[in-house]
Amino acid sequence: MMTGRKVNQILRLNPIYKKELKTGVRTFKTSLILLGYNGLLALFGLFAFYLTFEYGSRYGGRVNYSDILQIYAIIAATEFGLVLFTVPALTSGSISGEREKQTLEILLTTGLKPIKILRGKLASSISMMILLAFSSLPIMGLVFSIGGITLSDLGAFMLLVIVIAIFLGSIGIFFSTLFKRTTAATVATYGTLLILVVGTFILIWAAVMLDEIKFSTVNVNGIYQPPNVGNLLLVLLINPAITCYALIEAQIGTGSNFISFLRNFGTLSPFIEQHWFIISIMIMLGLSVILMWWAAKLLDPLKERKHKK
Repeated sequence: MMTGRKVNQILRLNPIYKKELKTGVRTFKTSLILLGYNGLLALFGLFAFYLTFEYGSRYGGRVNYSDILQIYAIIAATEFGLVLFTVPALTSGSISGEREKQTLEILLTTGLKPIKILRGKLASSISMMILLAFSSLPIMGLVFSIGGITLSDLGAFMLLVIVIAIFLGSIGIFFSTLFKRTTAATVATYGTLLILVVGTFILIWAAVMLDEIKFSTVNVNGIYQPPNVGNLLLVLLINPAITCYALIEAQIGTGSNFISFLRNFGTLSPFIEQHWFIISIMIMLGLSVILMWWAAKLLDPLKERKHKK
């Protein structure tokens, strides 16, 4: 049986996480971030409502209540975009910032293992993102005034936000550990984000172009040969934007659009097509674990001593 001491160790907050919460959440900067995040999200939501109801009834002569699902898609896509640009800024300076303030050595002498320090830094950044996500629930709840979206759909989207925050946060912490300067870590983090979102799609597009050139789009029998990049299409599983698109399309009842999108580039197993969201978030969580482990190895002061010897 588990002893009382072990239970206390499990329930005890990570000291780095506890310290970051005390010094970070109470600042005026946090209030401004909350205001700006939800203000921008509310602006998009209200604008979408205006286009659907006021503009539709005045100029179209009728209101299509099924368009409420499009409002949800717009709000969800806006929040997702804010997550993509916010998380790297919150995490890319987590370790390099300590190094620039010359407090990293002090932090490493506290007896905490490097992985525990990194987990605390990641948890504090993710907590900020989770706070932003849950503070936006009233805005996301606008869609419940008409219907079409369930609580389980909202829960799945919150899960996506948390997983993407962990994934991008681990990338930011890795580069923050790898580079000595916050500027370099921030550039590398946003550069990696650009590769994940845009670079993977460009890779698929280039493969399709090469495939079309190879077959000249028409074979010897005069029958059109659609492009097929094969398993290279799986690289999109690490593209956060594609995974968000797959989830939203499935929730608003147009999941066939996502499958048609994939089949423009090639064919995949029906299992992967139908379970894209689950497979993608599992891969991202796995990559997050690897990046955190790697960052802990880079941060380990004992490793540096061994190299010097």
